[in-house]
Amino acid sequence: MLPYRRPVAVLAVLLLLAAAARPTGSHEPPATPAHTRLIDPLTVPKAPTFAAGEHLRFRLGWSLFTVARAEMSVAPDTHEGRAALRITLTTRTNRFADAFYKVRNSSTSWVAADLSRSFEYSAVQREGGRARDSVCRFDADTLTARRLNRLTGEEEQPVPIVPGTFDPLGIVFLVRSLEFDVGDELVIPASNGRELFHAVVRVVGRVERDFLSGRREAWVIEPDIKDVGGVFRRSENASLRFYLSADARKLPLRMESEVSVGRFWAELVDDDG
Repeated sequence: MLPYRRPVAVLAVLLLLAAAARPTGSHEPPATPAHTRLIDPLTVPKAPTFAAGEHLRFRLGWSLFTVARAEMSVAPDTHEGRAALRITLTTRTNRFADAFYKVRNSSTSWVAADLSRSFEYSAVQREGGRARDSVCRFDADTLTARRLNRLTGEEEQPVPIVPGTFDPLGIVFLVRSLEFDVGDELVIPASNGRELFHAVVRVVGRVERDFLSGRREAWVIEPDIKDVGGVFRRSENASLRFYLSADARKLPLRMESEVSVGRFWAELVDDDG
């Protein structure tokens, strides 16, 4: 029996942590070792095999329990007259978890069709008795990101960004479009509308193992979470790891995390790509 509400709340946001944020306090990327690649989304070569459309379904769990399902999709579209990709992520707890902590979350990212930057990012959260609804718009002309609370109508002060800045969901697909190898450390400009930071993603291995979708070879990806808040900050040995298929699609096969309140996982069960 699920004893705490906190694990379900933690699980609801883990799929957005494919590239963990490390705030830098400035527009400059953090100091990095020799294998670091400072990614410029405006010029870096990309191979987005998902650009024609993709629909992925995930099973989410805490310890031995399946407590939620998630769907992530991408489709070609337009945003204010510009060629774009529309990326959506929805998370919904099952009946078992609803009895303890009901979650109905959805996020949408609009990115340039060439994956050069984000246009807009919105997030609607319904977790327990709490509701949040916000949108962040990225302006390439003024180089600012502005966040609006759609429940209260309150607009926050604009945040300075750099060319090629991505949002927390769109950056997942940028990483999937890149070529990389074991030992690489990818540093990518990102913003949630409240600060500019540089997401740091390390490629730590390549393995062959069994997944729910079958036996696959996969890249092992670890985002830098040392400055991420919440339960990660309160957990002494917190970890977050992703497995991307080691083929042209780089499908997100599995995510797993160890924090103080338990072991969480999300695994791909179906794809319509």
